[in-house]
Amino acid sequence: MYLITKCILLLVIFQSSVNAFENKDAGGKDAEEIEDYVEIQEDEEIVELPPVIEQGPARVTRVLDIGDGDKAWVIDDAIKHQLKESYLGVIQGSMSPVRFTFMHMNYSKADLDKPWNYGSAPWVKPVDLEYLKSLPIWLELQPVVEKAIQKEVFMEYGQLQLLRALDAMPPAVNEFCAPNRYMLTLFLGHEWRLNNYGQVSFYSKMRNPNITSEPRWEITESVHPHVYRALLWPSCHKVLFRAPCVNYFNHMPYLNIYFTTDENSKGITVPFSLTKKSDAEKEDFGHFTFDNSDANRTIDYDKCLLRTFYDRTQDRPIHIFDGLFTTEELRAWRTHLLGVKAAMNPFDPAPLQDHDNVQWMSQYNIDKFLQTDMWPRLQGLLKYVSNETDWSPYDVALNFIRAADHTRIHPDSEPHQTEFTMLLYLSEGMKPSEYGETMWMVRRDTDGVHEFLGPGGDLYETIAAVAPKFGRMVVFRNNIEHSAHPPSTLFLGGRYSFAVKVSRNLRLAFVKRIYEGMEKVDMSPTLKTVNRQLQMGAHDDPTKSPLTDSHLKRLYKKIIDMASNANYEEYQNELKQPFQNL
Repeated sequence: MYLITKCILLLVIFQSSVNAFENKDAGGKDAEEIEDYVEIQEDEEIVELPPVIEQGPARVTRVLDIGDGDKAWVIDDAIKHQLKESYLGVIQGSMSPVRFTFMHMNYSKADLDKPWNYGSAPWVKPVDLEYLKSLPIWLELQPVVEKAIQKEVFMEYGQLQLLRALDAMPPAVNEFCAPNRYMLTLFLGHEWRLNNYGQVSFYSKMRNPNITSEPRWEITESVHPHVYRALLWPSCHKVLFRAPCVNYFNHMPYLNIYFTTDENSKGITVPFSLTKKSDAEKEDFGHFTFDNSDANRTIDYDKCLLRTFYDRTQDRPIHIFDGLFTTEELRAWRTHLLGVKAAMNPFDPAPLQDHDNVQWMSQYNIDKFLQTDMWPRLQGLLKYVSNETDWSPYDVALNFIRAADHTRIHPDSEPHQTEFTMLLYLSEGMKPSEYGETMWMVRRDTDGVHEFLGPGGDLYETIAAVAPKFGRMVVFRNNIEHSAHPPSTLFLGGRYSFAVKVSRNLRLAFVKRIYEGMEKVDMSPTLKTVNRQLQMGAHDDPTKSPLTDSHLKRLYKKIIDMASNANYEEYQNELKQPFQNL
């Protein structure tokens, strides 16, 4: 009774407040205050301007004693605010002909004695030397550098490096260490915050007789990676680049410029794998054969089939196979795949499940892939699981997933499409405690509560989970929603999954390639209409569509040309941008 009385009282008070507000004279004091408040808020939104950043010339602000008789110099205002985004776009942009190399690609728990570049940043990319020399940033920094070390310098090499949270970077001497060689690091992180970490620490051996008579490595100086800051030091000094903190989801970019005071230096020998151009990678990709003596053996698919899951709603299958390839074949194919460098997709913080959010991947030319020995192997497997032979690929890629990645639940195709995705796991030695599994889910009907969570609050039930065993192949209907889970922090390498997505025939593959390619171009109203029609399946059946197979192939070529031209024009514009304010 008490509760009922209390509820009635609260309702009366609430209704009285509503009535009082509704009965106010429109010209009364309260109404005027509300109107004034709205006008003030609107004015504040209109006049709000970004803060003005006052910058002086590039200058040395600290000289550090880093031990062993070496010095380091902190240079502030090394990058001008109005030019920072231009530099980062040109140097980091995927339009440039050289993509990133994953330096930890050789990592294997099964062979710890094998060199795998531990100590370097995971992702590196060389930068054109002549372009670096011509940049206004170097024209301003060169005299500052030469004044600091009191010698003339000669640029030898430039390399962009990317660090991500949980990257295990040890203190190390740089791989290009040499007498008379220095390094200049420019920090390019966007809006770097105090608690994002990323400090650079210098080390030197010291002896503490109260603890041990043996010398041990100790930190001598540390520098915070402020935006617009540069750091200069001798290339043979031991240094640690600390990775960002775990709640910083993007990569930390920094540019290393190497130069020497020796005019007769023979320069830096850069591994060919770092400098190989994308066109050469594309041309070479089709040249792959399995060279083992039993490459043409008959495969017993029944024996290799480990298990099949179904999605419980539409009986869509998830087939798991082991033993389709030998270890020799798997290693040869992985080496071939890693010959094509990777491109970075930006991290998407939105909660919607509209894509996989895989940040690093190598995309392969489909026509070249069809020339490799791998495709006939996959054709035989597709015939086994479907009893059909006309399957055609529309997407071929190698995904790199690491501990700090944030992959998402997603489907690969529309509900009306009949397609398969084939996943081949290529990371050796991963243990169950190192995770990295792929999971498949079905969406549940709302329970009346979780629907109010908004985007990303959907309910799912797991129907299958598969560990990424080396050489395991999973073939599944790809409109089942799924997600690749990152490995644990115990696994320092990359979780590799080679993915091939196939449509039921060549025409449907071209349909898919066209409308996915349209996402990269500025579409006219006509192209937007065609895009919607293709996604909805209006042109799947050639007997009901005015678009012939020949039309589709020409349209695909047009889309590819548009994307290439758009990237080229954007790249050229960004190349010019840093000079506009010179």
